[in-house]
Amino acid sequence: MTAGIVGIAAGVAALVVYGMTLCPTVYVEGSGELIGAAYRLGTAHPTGYPLFCLSSRLIALALPWVSPAMAINVASALFAAVCCGALAGLLYGRGVRPVVALATALALAFSRTFWSQAVIAEVYGLALLLVVLVLAQALRAGESKEPRQVLLLGWLMGLGLTAHLMQVLVWPGVVAVLAWRWPVLWRRPLLLAQGLLAALGGYSLVAYLPLRNGRGAGFHWGPLGDLTALWQHLSGALYRSSFFSLPSEGMLLNAQRWLEQAAGEFHFVLVPLVVWGAWAAWRRDRSVFVLVGGAITCNLIAALNYHRDPNGLPVFYLLSIVGLAVWLGMGLDALASRVRPLVSVPLAALVVALVLTAHYEESDRSENWVADRYGRDILADLPEGAILITEGDDAAFVLDYLLRIEGLRPDVTLYNRMGRGTDILAWSEHALTPLRREQLRWRREAALARGERPLFYLVPRRAPISGWVFVPAGLVYRLEAPGDSTEAAPQIEMGNALVADFFRDSWVRKIQSNYYFMAGEERLWAGDRAGAMAAYEQAAALAFDSRTMRFNVALKLFEIGELDRAMSHAADAAAIDPWQPTPYRLMAHIEREQGRYDEARRWRKKAGELQRVP
Repeated sequence: MTAGIVGIAAGVAALVVYGMTLCPTVYVEGSGELIGAAYRLGTAHPTGYPLFCLSSRLIALALPWVSPAMAINVASALFAAVCCGALAGLLYGRGVRPVVALATALALAFSRTFWSQAVIAEVYGLALLLVVLVLAQALRAGESKEPRQVLLLGWLMGLGLTAHLMQVLVWPGVVAVLAWRWPVLWRRPLLLAQGLLAALGGYSLVAYLPLRNGRGAGFHWGPLGDLTALWQHLSGALYRSSFFSLPSEGMLLNAQRWLEQAAGEFHFVLVPLVVWGAWAAWRRDRSVFVLVGGAITCNLIAALNYHRDPNGLPVFYLLSIVGLAVWLGMGLDALASRVRPLVSVPLAALVVALVLTAHYEESDRSENWVADRYGRDILADLPEGAILITEGDDAAFVLDYLLRIEGLRPDVTLYNRMGRGTDILAWSEHALTPLRREQLRWRREAALARGERPLFYLVPRRAPISGWVFVPAGLVYRLEAPGDSTEAAPQIEMGNALVADFFRDSWVRKIQSNYYFMAGEERLWAGDRAGAMAAYEQAAALAFDSRTMRFNVALKLFEIGELDRAMSHAADAAAIDPWQPTPYRLMAHIEREQGRYDEARRWRKKAGELQRVP
């Protein structure tokens, strides 16, 4: 049996299961944006992901009979399956038994976080495929000491950067292995320069971004009209402030979350095999140990210092999960060497069965239409010629997909308040200062409000015209002038919120909870205070692990004078993400209303300290 056969077997098996559990439509978070950028060749969020956009578009062209969302989801699944095949080939090439290499690759395929990203439109399958290819090529270059292998390694490293910036976290291990296995390489400046040029050649695919930016009907994150804007996009400057911004307590909390995630990614009974595999790699294949250990270490250094919504943090540990999968394979192979040959096959099959059955239900997205139906419910209730202003990720990008790609409601105009995909500003106006842009957006929104077309908002911040009010209107808010006769709000159809016959992750439950939250808004507007409180509490109970929903419910309860219940939800929001200042500010307001001024000062001080963290 060859490495190719083992790899193909792993990839095909993974792809079959992915096909059975594939999401049939747009999903939550950035799914709608990535579909819009890939299907119509736009420019996605930083760092642009040109390799994903171009390769996904090629696959979509081969699938003209399926919906655009399904086509890009298939592309994502294919990349993840090939990644698993590449891992099987890597392990086989390091002397791991074929059946063990196959089982390990499938254990990665069916691990919790990797599987969840393989069946929706996401970049991680492709990004990790490039990681595995770089690991394999670094081993090959260090051992063969052939110049052409260095050139191929450089090209893959550069190409990997166009898939995801996590690629740089592999580089320290690559440099360490090359320095150890081929020390004279560093005395060959010409070859090193050629390798660097090969890397630049692989990275040159980013030229797609400025060449395509603003052209065509695809999703475009924002203008990349000059070198500064392009560099900020490529380097992920938008997220820079979230790195290395946590206090030591935050890093410890992230470390605890990683340990919990790592213990459950495959199956808890396999944890000893992962530990044993690390030891086996150190004893048997130190190059693999250095490469994988370096990648895991760098991933943890970066991710443990990263602040974001805890529900979105697991994907940032995926590089370490691939590394743990390699060690799992080494450990399983060490165990197989100690049992009879006839036992190794059922042993490998048991490992795959454990991981598959542990995560099948929660990874199955085949019946999950919640995000799609949520967007359709919003659009169905908008009157003819409406304007809708959105913000955030989930609903905003779902709506963008439905209008831009599916072509629903061409009479509706969509604007993203942050300028993502659709903007009320012209692209040339992005060169203005942030304050000037905000003022201009404010004036444009005011002009829209005074116009003839009805204006709606997904999130009611501050009305662009003093005295105007946000009136609940189904799943959105209508901006109205004082004294305007309010039209009867459309009845919220709660069916999508009640769907519960499949696993719903935190993002899906957050969308479902919006139905209850908006039902609470309508009841409060109608004067039904008790009904509103009950609906808010239902929203919080459904999205119990959402820092946003828990805070929003706390804020609403505070506004209607339910201070004790507001404090409870605000404290829960702070517990979910202790490094967000806004829950502590709200808690300070609540304590002050209750006459507890010392406690109010304490929470205000806490909020101020977090606000000052860079």
